[in-house]
Amino acid sequence: TQGLALDPGNDDGLPQLQIPTIFAKLTAANVSWKLYYTVTQGGCLDSDDCQSRGASAVYPATNFSQLADSYTYLHSNPGTCAAPTQPSSVVGDSSNSFCIDPTHIAPLSSYYTDLANGTLPSFAFIESGYGVNDEHPGSGQSILAGQQQVAKVVNSLMTSSSWMNSVFFLAYDEGGGPYDHVPPVPGHSNDNTDPMVGSISVGNIPDINSISVDPDTYYPCLPPGGTPTLHCDLRSSQPGANPSDAPAVNGFKAQLGFRVPNMVISPYVRKHYVSHIPMDHTAILKFVQSRFLGASEHLTERDKAQPDLTDFFDFTGAPWAAPPTPPTPVSPASLGYDPCTPTNFGP
Repeated sequence: TQGLALDPGNDDGLPQLQIPTIFAKLTAANVSWKLYYTVTQGGCLDSDDCQSRGASAVYPATNFSQLADSYTYLHSNPGTCAAPTQPSSVVGDSSNSFCIDPTHIAPLSSYYTDLANGTLPSFAFIESGYGVNDEHPGSGQSILAGQQQVAKVVNSLMTSSSWMNSVFFLAYDEGGGPYDHVPPVPGHSNDNTDPMVGSISVGNIPDINSISVDPDTYYPCLPPGGTPTLHCDLRSSQPGANPSDAPAVNGFKAQLGFRVPNMVISPYVRKHYVSHIPMDHTAILKFVQSRFLGASEHLTERDKAQPDLTDFFDFTGAPWAAPPTPPTPVSPASLGYDPCTPTNFGP
């Protein structure tokens, strides 16, 4: 977190951050990786649709761009693209307004090509379709578009030659609905947990204390003069702004986020299994590092404290060697109307 509580780019206007990334670690270990972006910054699924709106509209929409490591693989075109980058016509931008290394950053269409050709990298990261087909609350989009997108991405993997040696993690960054009834506070996260849940599944469900750690040496803080800095961007109305607030006393371990889904899809996942082990998004990093770099590898204390997610798997039985065939997602066309827009939910 480096002390930041807000979006470093959109909210704070900060330059690219010098923070270690999983991509740099994989590169150093000669492990192949690729980031697939779904939309451009102009909200287009195809760069041709944004071509008339200028360079910023056709630029790939990826959070990786907030980190300095990304510059090696993606940046605006200064006139000449230095290796390993190429002019952006290679990904459909006829104006060549940016430089991109298509072996590491590519449009989502390349994901389907890589599946068809059996050329997926060891680690693939798919950026969501921000504001277009990512089910984001408040964007005005139908969540059906996001469901159709997920179905296409996952089903394409399940029917490809890559299925038998792959795992797909699908995680959300926000709940998008009513607040969770489980408090995300260490020592209290099981206050409202039904005891039957623990007795039926894996015994007593542990509290989130195990993953509540200080990720680094930075605490949330108010920036001097009100202008965000690389390590301080709190606003006066936010928790942590007062010295007695829990985030000011305990840092980022004071509270975790509310629960969001994490779905694990693979030939080797245990059937009908729900994990009750506390974890956050960086558990996926822990899995990647354990698989490709070594069990002791980590970026910060946060991912170091995570489980490695192996409880989800049966690597000897391969329960889903024959992949399932999920139903086709409904669409406004198949229903004859769109039931999933904000106006349809009423007050």
